[in-house]
Amino acid sequence: MNIILLESKMNPIVLGVVFFALFFVLIFILFVRYFRKLYKMRDERLQLEAQIAEEVNNARNEIQQLTLNTISQEIHDNVGQLLSLAKMQLNLIAESPEKNPQLIEETKDNISKAMSDLRDLAKGMSSDRIKVLGLYDSVIQEAERISRAGSLSVEVSSDGERQEPDHQKQLVIFRVIQECFQNIIKHAQAAHVKVAFTYMPKGFDISIQDDGRGFEFNSERTATSGLGLMNIFNRVTLVGGMAKVNTAPGKGTQILLHIPI
Repeated sequence: MNIILLESKMNPIVLGVVFFALFFVLIFILFVRYFRKLYKMRDERLQLEAQIAEEVNNARNEIQQLTLNTISQEIHDNVGQLLSLAKMQLNLIAESPEKNPQLIEETKDNISKAMSDLRDLAKGMSSDRIKVLGLYDSVIQEAERISRAGSLSVEVSSDGERQEPDHQKQLVIFRVIQECFQNIIKHAQAAHVKVAFTYMPKGFDISIQDDGRGFEFNSERTATSGLGLMNIFNRVTLVGGMAKVNTAPGKGTQILLHIPI
């Protein structure tokens, strides 16, 4: 009888011990899962940061290469021609027995234009121009450069209170816009491009619309997997944004970018 009573008194204690043991095991499992998830999130964040750093470096190199190519071409096509013309005019002035005021003024204008073009090129050579000017003003400068070439007119506008992401994101987005411009120049057969920035409290949209020949987006996207448009999509996604293409044959192309801040 005494043994039975002792066993009945121990049962609640045993049950309590088992309950607390199971409770601590459950807590331990939850902690393990939590820290595994935490470490996974940390690894994903580090991987994303590494991808962004690599993309920023690629974008910077591409911007610098494009800038150098542009400078080389403009020096050859514009500045070189202006200085050659000014040299011919100076030779004519030197050989002429009488001064020609109109020819002298034209020579001065050509030299002034060459100096102005060189100043613009010097601004474009700065690798920190986006950091100094910001994204919007850098796009305006790029639009002016393209428009000066004469084959394509680029108009830039903004709506709302201007705000911009950090410098690294600006570099990537600027390279995306440059890539859009290059695609339009090479393939769109367009005469005009409108770039519109629309600023909102938590981000901004960029619309790049041309009046070119357009294309079948699905087939083009499949055919250029990993290149062209897909490169634009990947870069925008990498900085946390979204991209959309509206186009059809004969109706031009609009690329919409949404960038959160």
